[in-house]
Amino acid sequence: MPRRDRVVVLAFVLALTVLAAGILLPVASPGLVVSAPSPAATPGPTPTVVAFRDGVVGRPSSITPLTARTRADHDLVALIFRGLVGLGPGQTLVPDLAESWTIADKGRTYTFTIRPDAVWDDGTPLTAEDVVFTVGLLKDPKYTGAGGASWSDVTVKAIDAKTVRFTLGNPIGGFLEAARQPLLPAHILRGTSVTALADSAYAKDPVGNGPYRMVSRDASRAVLVPSDGYAGPADPGAAAPSSAAASAGPSAVPAGSAPSGSPTATPSPSAVSASPAPSDQVPVDLTASGLARIDLHFFADEAALAAAFRAGQLDAASGLDPATAATLSGVPGARLVRYPSSVFSSVTLNLRPDHARFADLHFRRAVTMAIDRAKIIAQVYGGSAALAETPIPPSSWAFSAPASRALPFDRTRAAAELKKSGWKKTAKGWVAPKTTKPFTLKLLALDKASSPVAFDVASRVAADLTTFGIRTTVDAVTPATLVTRIRGAKFDAVLLDVNIGLDPDLYPLLASTQAGPDGSNISGVQSATLDGLLEAARKPGTTAARKAAYAALQEYLSTEQVMPPLLFRDYLVAYAAGVEGPRPRELGELSDRFWDVLTWRLAAGG
Repeated sequence: MPRRDRVVVLAFVLALTVLAAGILLPVASPGLVVSAPSPAATPGPTPTVVAFRDGVVGRPSSITPLTARTRADHDLVALIFRGLVGLGPGQTLVPDLAESWTIADKGRTYTFTIRPDAVWDDGTPLTAEDVVFTVGLLKDPKYTGAGGASWSDVTVKAIDAKTVRFTLGNPIGGFLEAARQPLLPAHILRGTSVTALADSAYAKDPVGNGPYRMVSRDASRAVLVPSDGYAGPADPGAAAPSSAAASAGPSAVPAGSAPSGSPTATPSPSAVSASPAPSDQVPVDLTASGLARIDLHFFADEAALAAAFRAGQLDAASGLDPATAATLSGVPGARLVRYPSSVFSSVTLNLRPDHARFADLHFRRAVTMAIDRAKIIAQVYGGSAALAETPIPPSSWAFSAPASRALPFDRTRAAAELKKSGWKKTAKGWVAPKTTKPFTLKLLALDKASSPVAFDVASRVAADLTTFGIRTTVDAVTPATLVTRIRGAKFDAVLLDVNIGLDPDLYPLLASTQAGPDGSNISGVQSATLDGLLEAARKPGTTAARKAAYAALQEYLSTEQVMPPLLFRDYLVAYAAGVEGPRPRELGELSDRFWDVLTWRLAAGG
């Protein structure tokens, strides 16, 4: 099986993101100052604007697309770097650093044409060599990041300076999503090994290719201004409502489709309207973007971030737990924006032969119906989550409501399911067939210090199952121990958070070939029927064909309850009064919220 499917870190992305801010120390770049544009030929007043002040828990450690560690790293990467393809409105993908692409050989070959005006912040043209260089680092056996395995069987070739071709050893319909991979500059990093990149001078002060460039950074904030050479994605969002050209933008590509090509596109940013603050002004080029400056402020913990937002010191706060985020909605003029995510939470049972009880469909169905998932969503997430029936998010283009058969919270029906398999209810709990003692279940989960939300959810799941009669205890561990236990299949059940992605390829998570020690099939499920459905869903094809394949897959998963589902969490971002433009869409990760940053505005008087 190609190594691209062996994504061993798939289950741990969310947990490690939660921890990163508290583990890593800040890395400052002293001596940098905010740069101003060259004086105009004709003297005149210099325009000033207020900086857009965004807050995040954690500090930068390694600001590159391949080595980002902290939430601050990821946010800075999202603003400084871009890939060939970007996110568009709704469920779309749009050309970004590429102006077009073609797909041939039944989805095996993708050829991208890079925009002629694409340049790095130092003025060097962005070329196919940069794409080849970036993919080369991702394919390096010494690279251990989350994205490396996805490129292992992809061959990349520079056809000419502005044309690059990918050949897939294993064609999948979601390759355009992978083409969102932000690029690195070959002309600067050539000769830098992938192991040296994370702590290199470049990782502290990067030269990017995105809408913003970092002009200063210290222990408390990074200052970013619009990049002179960034032209913008094909459709960064609607133009200003008053613009007559707003309805004449380029067409976007529906996620999950396999078009034969894509149109050339041009951006439509407009000038910002803002009120200057006497204590925080800088001359800027107002024609570059709606937000002429972004200050990303770093905080040690969520309490400090929330306090700064309440005090009016920030225009946005992200990455807060649901309870803390909810308190910010009471700030005058503030609003909470909910971004649906592709992070799937489940009670993943160990379905390997040494846990034969869990192979019983009636047991798995009983577990799902014994958990009050709606109550968990209401009390832990404040309603900011969606009920899950399969690992396909309700917000996804691939979701099929008719194929997702909901199992309700119903302990009576759950008891009936167990009785079908010969389980018996006693005063001390449920007794499995051919046994005499009540059955007990250990639920592996992150400890409270590592993730208060995950621990709270695990505790509530355990309480619900115990109330039902399946005595359940929470085995709370550190992230490192969680990783070790899952890799060694040393668990009964695990509270699992998996980022399914915007093109929900479930093959790595559920295929029989991935059930080995180096695979990412954490449950260990093995089913020839399921394997066939997974293969069909990941094949290239039209949107309609792929939707039909995903509907068949969802029908199987909702019936078989392979991974008893819980929910899909939302990402919450608090925006202050006067912030205009941010629009919700499904996000693969929280930093994707900057997908439409070119349309954001600070209203006058905001």
